[in-house]
Amino acid sequence: MAIFAIAPQRNFAPMKTQTTLRWLNFALFGLALWFFGNLYEEVILMPNWLVAPLDVLQAYNRYYTVVIQYHYYVPITQVAVIVLIVCCFTANPARQQAGRDLGRAAIWGTIALVLTAWIVLSLNLDLFIGQLTLTETEAHRKGLIWMLGNGVRLICVGLSLWYTIRVRDAIR
Repeated sequence: MAIFAIAPQRNFAPMKTQTTLRWLNFALFGLALWFFGNLYEEVILMPNWLVAPLDVLQAYNRYYTVVIQYHYYVPITQVAVIVLIVCCFTANPARQQAGRDLGRAAIWGTIALVLTAWIVLSLNLDLFIGQLTLTETEAHRKGLIWMLGNGVRLICVGLSLWYTIRVRDAIR
């Protein structure tokens, strides 16, 4: 009789692990999308912004009225971090290290989200949205600040991505 009471628990654990793995894979997709999108902006987009005359920067802004950047990032990147946070409270990784790494992934992802909110509200609205009304000096200064902030954000997203990969590999 005791064997039948234990059997459902053994079947439940792998199912929960498989569900967790699916959610972690979704989070990995969102984090990788975020990381490589911001890496592209850091390496290609902003250096062009910083060396271009103001009329070229205005042409970029006209381009971004048609190709809207946030369609690339919203809502997948934010949902990926929310998935990590939810997994912290619902997943039960078999290894204690995997649980700590899952918490670290969620913390670094949350820091990246907060930093992104600051970058969007204090820099992107002036640099990328609508008519460029800044002077060339002010646009250059804000572009430099954006590059530094984005560099820090890349580190945070990269760490979240790395810890998530470690957790996924540990419970696979």
